[in-house]
Amino acid sequence: MPGTVHSLPALQKDLRPGSVEQKDAGKVVFGEYLKNVLQDTDRLQKEADGAALDLISGDLENLHDLMFITEKAQLSLQLTVQVVNKVIQAYQDIYRMQI
Repeated sequence: MPGTVHSLPALQKDLRPGSVEQKDAGKVVFGEYLKNVLQDTDRLQKEADGAALDLISGDLENLHDLMFITEKAQLSLQLTVQVVNKVIQAYQDIYRMQI
């Protein structure tokens, strides 16, 4: 909806432990959680691309909407990259531990 400002909770996907597949009475499967986050980031990137095309074609009249969608996608991607980097760093730290 062009020109409509949504509240932040309405924009966030529900990624709390209860919304992810669970195994063994309440334990969250990390792989499923990460998969959901990556899919959400991909969806935001596609929305930003679509909004840019809509602006070019004239379907999106408000530049503010494009900037909002693009910035949201960029922040999501940056956060995802940082989390992946931390997971890789933690794996490397564990791998280097001497037993």
